[in-house]
Amino acid sequence: MTGRHRRPRRLSKEGRRLLGGVALLAVFAPVTAYTLNAAIAHVRSCDDEVTLTVAAAPEIAGVLEDFVDAGGGAPERGSDVCADFEIIPVASDEADQSGAEVWIPETDLWLDVPESGLRERWEVMNASTASSPVGLALPAEDDPAAVDPTAAEVAVEDPRADPAELLWITVFGVGDNITASGEEVMSAHQVRAHNAEGGDRLQAPSAAAQIGQFTYPMLTAVDIDDDHREAARNLLRSYDLPEYNELLAEAGFGPQVTVGSQRDETIVASALEAWDSYSSESSSNLD
Repeated sequence: MTGRHRRPRRLSKEGRRLLGGVALLAVFAPVTAYTLNAAIAHVRSCDDEVTLTVAAAPEIAGVLEDFVDAGGGAPERGSDVCADFEIIPVASDEADQSGAEVWIPETDLWLDVPESGLRERWEVMNASTASSPVGLALPAEDDPAAVDPTAAEVAVEDPRADPAELLWITVFGVGDNITASGEEVMSAHQVRAHNAEGGDRLQAPSAAAQIGQFTYPMLTAVDIDDDHREAARNLLRSYDLPEYNELLAEAGFGPQVTVGSQRDETIVASALEAWDSYSSESSSNLD
């Protein structure tokens, strides 16, 4: 006797949302009031559905993917927008061509790069979503407390492509201590990646060797529509989950940090102008 086979039925949208809510509760245990509200809202309150594309610095993109796969970004009670999140790892000096509605670079210094037009196309929704120390990546045997960053010889190659170098020249300018063979400027994440590849081990910036930090701001396109903006807000609100900080810590990142008052937008332009002058003089000396 042959059996009768039925094609499996596709889950309805409500069913898929319910599974998403269950996944959120299963992964994020114990259940908090926030996750419970998010799961309920994920099932019942999605009048609108959008795809939100997030361009993120490659090192943070994996954390975001894990977070949204586990239910992060589900709408909070009172929100009627559900989103499918598409996380794209993109180098921050190329992210403006990604077509994304949200951009999470290492630093918002990118917005002030002259002639980029980024300040006119992106606005800051939140100044920090994660953090990573930046400074001199010293050999493992060196004492970071004994370093004077203003006097140390520092290797800077291309601050328009390297956010750590860009941060360095905005803090210290371009002086005689910039050399081709000095200490490298890196974030803690970059140091971990370097050490994982083998070779001479470096230590993450700390003590006097740390000169700042990446804050991974959350930027939105200035022409983003209301539904996509609400989806971005849902993602931002869900960063308050303690589980998000756990994912950050597992990947070697620090939590969101408080960012000071807005800086002078001409600082980056002045630093890069000094760098261009330095590079031009260096090239002339080599000829």
